[in-house]
Parts: sequence; C-alpha cells; structure tokens
Amino acid sequence: MPTNVIMPALELAQETGKVLRWMKAPGDKVRKGEPIVEIETDKVTVEIESPASGILSHVTAHEGDVIPVGHTIALITAAGEAPSPTPSSTLSPVGRGQGEGCRPVVISRP
Repeated sequence: MPTNVIMPALELAQETGKVLRWMKAPGDKVRKGEPIVEIETDKVTVEIESPASGILSHVTAHEGDVIPVGHTIALITAAGEAPSPTPSSTLSPVGRGQGEGCRPVVISRP
C-alpha cells in the first residue's frame, strides 16, 4: 500500500507550505528518513524526510506551489507496486510563486 507524503505543519498557526525544491525525482528510490523535498513557511525553510522506503511517485506539488497543510504532495510506493486509484481526490486551488494566480491541482485524501 502506498505511503502518502503530506505537507506538514511546521508551526502552530501554519496553514500552508511552499515547495521550494524536490531533492528526488519521481521514479527515484528513497529510504525512510532521507530528505526528499524542501519546504518553506513564512518563518522557516526545512528539508522533509521520506516517511517510508520505496519509490517516489505521483508528485502532485511542484516547485513554487503553495499547498495547504495536511494535503498529499506525493506517494511512496514499494518497488513494482502500482499506486491504487484514490477514491476521494479533489481539485484544490494552489497558489504558485509570487502571486502568479492559482491553478487546480489534484490532491488525494487518505
């Protein structure tokens, strides 16, 4: 079963986080605890670690995207495992960069 990589809450009142850069690309092997993405809030920039070992897949948040806390931004799957279709995925407006507007992004919910 795939493991969700979610936008974490790094601060008490944090509502969103901005994806600065992915350190791993979709299809790359990752180990649990290995940094995979760099996230920025209004107060801190942090490297987020992989929650599981496997293959990084279904990256839905791209560099510059502002994502609500708790939303899935990627999946970690086992080698050879196909991610199961998400029964309840929704479209959510996500800010991009320096006030460049919004665009819909498919966000899966666990």
